[in-house]
Amino acid sequence: YWYEGDEAGDLQVDFSIVWDGDFLIDKPAFMKALLYKCEAQRSSCGQCLKAPSVFECGWCIESRKCLLRQHCPSAEQNWMHHGRHNVRCSHPRITKIDPLTGPREGGTRVTIEGENLGLQVKEISHIQVAGVRCNPVPLLYISAERIVCDMAEALLPHSPGGPVELCIGVCSAEYRTLSTQTYSFVSPSFTRIRPLKGPVSGGTRLTVVGRHLDSGSGVSVYIHKEECLFVKLKSLFEGVVLASRQRRWPQVY
Repeated sequence: YWYEGDEAGDLQVDFSIVWDGDFLIDKPAFMKALLYKCEAQRSSCGQCLKAPSVFECGWCIESRKCLLRQHCPSAEQNWMHHGRHNVRCSHPRITKIDPLTGPREGGTRVTIEGENLGLQVKEISHIQVAGVRCNPVPLLYISAERIVCDMAEALLPHSPGGPVELCIGVCSAEYRTLSTQTYSFVSPSFTRIRPLKGPVSGGTRLTVVGRHLDSGSGVSVYIHKEECLFVKLKSLFEGVVLASRQRRWPQVY
């Protein structure tokens, strides 16, 4: 069996016994063959070491490929695998951060995507977003591929924006990375709402217009401590909410 493609790293296929080219002897429904190719769909060290251990795939440092041990030159020094002590992928890379803006008060949940972002969440030793600490959320972590963290408060009154900086294990050059995208601190505000009145039974759709209403990782709208159901953002600076049932329309906070 030989597979030249790169579309699938592993594939479960039917298993059958054929005699004389075309005479099917048996094809048990419960019996499957698992075909795999280490290199396919595993272009980074982190993706490679996430492969099921039964495949016996490892990262060949010299070739920068996911290979079986016998295909890696000088495997004793160059082949990283599950059984190796303190295995850690170098050269982390951030490809995307979301959102790109948030309030200085903190609490924004930032998603960082990339490659070689650690094999376990405990390997993440340092995360700063625009110079502000961001605390990892272990339950939302995807090994090697995604880190989700909650922003702390920006202590400087006029904190400048900046990139995401993170370290895997130690903050040496080969285990540290900066994002190309930058994160900015903004102060959401609104300039008007419409309509200004509605029935006491609720159900009125309110349009809230302002600046930076798309910042942060979540939107909540309250009318005198009564929450309104958020519907959608119509544009970068405009939000639409559906009013909840209440007795009157006091000032919007």
